[in-house]
Amino acid sequence: MKRISLLAALAVTALAALAAGCGGGGKPANNAAGGGGAAALTRPPAPEPYAGKTNSKTSDADVAEGQKIFAGQCALCHGEKGDGDAAAGKALNPPASDLTDPKLQEVMKDDYMFWHIMEGGAALGHTGMTPFKDSLKEDQIWQVISYIRTLKKK
Repeated sequence: MKRISLLAALAVTALAALAAGCGGGGKPANNAAGGGGAAALTRPPAPEPYAGKTNSKTSDADVAEGQKIFAGQCALCHGEKGDGDAAAGKALNPPASDLTDPKLQEVMKDDYMFWHIMEGGAALGHTGMTPFKDSLKEDQIWQVISYIRTLKKK
């Protein structure tokens, strides 16, 4: 019985650690559904020093590299397709965003996305998404953003 209790405690701890580190969030109260059907979908402007930053990593090679990074760093929570349909992402509060949503893509400007990926969910008052400023280079973050842009549903 003690062994089962210990295994259960370890499983809960592992799941909590996984959810804390996988990144997610970015769904303010007015975007509980990830952008789909939200009447007034908004995102705050990126603060300094992120405001006005633009993506220069937009080549096909950059998109391909961004896809690799996304698969290793983001898909655990946002799902392989970026639609937020991963179990770990659904367990976050707020859940991982559906990055394929055209309405969400419209309001997520490049500087906002760069800021959010660099600083994580804490920048928006969320705890789910981990910051990547210490684990990814700026060019890698821009490559991920370029890849995310390709996920937008038509």
